[in-house]
Amino acid sequence: MNAKRPQIRLSLLAGLLSLAAGIPARAQRLRGELHLEVRDPKGSTLAARGELLSEGNSFQRSFQIPADGHIVLQDLPFGLYRLNLTAEGFAVWSDVVEVHSEVPIKLGITLGVAPVTTQVQVTDELTLVDPTRTGTLYSVGKQSIREQLSLQPGRDLFDLVNEEPGWLYEGNGVLHPRGSEYDVQFVVDGQPLVQNRSPAFAPDMDSDSIESMRLLTASYPAEYGRKLGGIVELTTDKNSLLGWHGDFAASGGSFDQLDGSAAISYSREKERYSVRAFGLHSARYLAISRPASNQQFQ
Repeated sequence: MNAKRPQIRLSLLAGLLSLAAGIPARAQRLRGELHLEVRDPKGSTLAARGELLSEGNSFQRSFQIPADGHIVLQDLPFGLYRLNLTAEGFAVWSDVVEVHSEVPIKLGITLGVAPVTTQVQVTDELTLVDPTRTGTLYSVGKQSIREQLSLQPGRDLFDLVNEEPGWLYEGNGVLHPRGSEYDVQFVVDGQPLVQNRSPAFAPDMDSDSIESMRLLTASYPAEYGRKLGGIVELTTDKNSLLGWHGDFAASGGSFDQLDGSAAISYSREKERYSVRAFGLHSARYLAISRPASNQQFQ
């Protein structure tokens, strides 16, 4: 009995080591978090409205701080931000915040009572250029994404990418960064998509749910090294409305083309569930032939 105990212990240790080796290491996301706590001059928590802006990242996020005075802003690209807070009966609070680490930044903010006099404050735009950035990066904000109109369904985001330097566009919607063939890495909220995401090969990407988009053709972070042509980094909108919500869109065109999409979602404080469906019908048939040596499946 005693001779078997060391063997049993060694077997358990080997099993634990093999289990630990099977757990994948979490890659860095180059995203930061901002933890805010808002109080009044007496130290009581306070509900407020906030706005986070960055001209350099083309980033804009509006949010509502609940009565407990606490909120967590996630998925913030590294850079300089202007944080503005307002509350009824209190003075406007504004300051510049630097996000250059994955370690959460905690800020305790006290809003002063609104003064009777009126003042005008003029400041330079500190968030236009990030002095710590060493590579070229193009950012597209929510306003540009919402205003983009595409002649073909499912190509809103791809048309925006094509407008930036270093990208070429094929008729079937395939993007070629710096002339590279099928070498675009899409990353959604830090999750790499290794499949071909071109409209001709995959379902369309919902541009209405995208908050910001960043494009890289050089100086790639280590975790984005699977494809070396170009990186399309997408951050989804975190300002989800609470409760049940839905939307429906439809359009038509020549060749009896009819397409539409419908979505329904439910959100509560820390969770969000959504389902979206997309359909397309057209009487036009387009056949594309390629040499066997050039065919590629992903």
